[in-house]
Amino acid sequence: MEEVSCYLRQTAITDPGPLSGLPADPGALARIVGGVLIHRDWAWKWGVQLPDERRDEANLRFVPAMRARLGSLRERPADQRVAGTCRDFAVLLVALLRAAGVPARARAGFAGYFTPGFYDDHWVTEVWSEDRGWYLVDAQVASAEPGAYGTGGLDPLDVPRDGFLVGGQAWRECRSGQRDPKTVGTSAAGLTGLWEVQGNVIRDLAALAGVEALPWDNWGLIPVHYDELPEADRSLLDRLAAVSAAGGPRHLALEALQLDPRLPVPDELSRPRG
Repeated sequence: MEEVSCYLRQTAITDPGPLSGLPADPGALARIVGGVLIHRDWAWKWGVQLPDERRDEANLRFVPAMRARLGSLRERPADQRVAGTCRDFAVLLVALLRAAGVPARARAGFAGYFTPGFYDDHWVTEVWSEDRGWYLVDAQVASAEPGAYGTGGLDPLDVPRDGFLVGGQAWRECRSGQRDPKTVGTSAAGLTGLWEVQGNVIRDLAALAGVEALPWDNWGLIPVHYDELPEADRSLLDRLAAVSAAGGPRHLALEALQLDPRLPVPDELSRPRG
């Protein structure tokens, strides 16, 4: 159906260019991703002392730019991999899955398996299966040695829905009182609360619409502190969160981002320069 098949189409962000011979198995593709990317904040786990200037590789944004930097998708030593973030692991896996003929999309939200009792800002990949529907794959964890991230018995190729909350689900649970907003955010930076959550409501909506933003991209309502949001804007976020939590339909995400003046996505976030 169209709602699924649209996630077979590459975007300007995900298009990896010509590729052949890729396996359609998410686990095998996650290992390819892990062979060319390293998380810039976890590089020390692989014995890599990342120079400050290389941290900016996480701003490459576009998969074509990653491929140009890498030259190929062959596995390489950890210190020669592109230094990115969880978003880059998720987006590159999306690109490879689509190239292999598997519908996939990136999801922005919060993972509850890195820090006990806390849901940390994180990105994963959502993969479509005719038998199972949409399910979650964490390429960052799946491509590492078991236990590297301290995630216990988590299966990174089948992340449970209560283990990873998409932005809209986290918003709804925090707004309803089901979840304490102080337990959601970015633990390493000490940032918590609904202001942290609202950004991933919009970023997840954008990802559903085909704009896989960077984790620090700010536009529209994202930088406006929750405490300063008028009730009309909170109600808008409630509606957007319902679309995010349900994983679509895609046309509602597109309509919101294109038509509501509070949500326009800047062109530079989705179109390569030049």
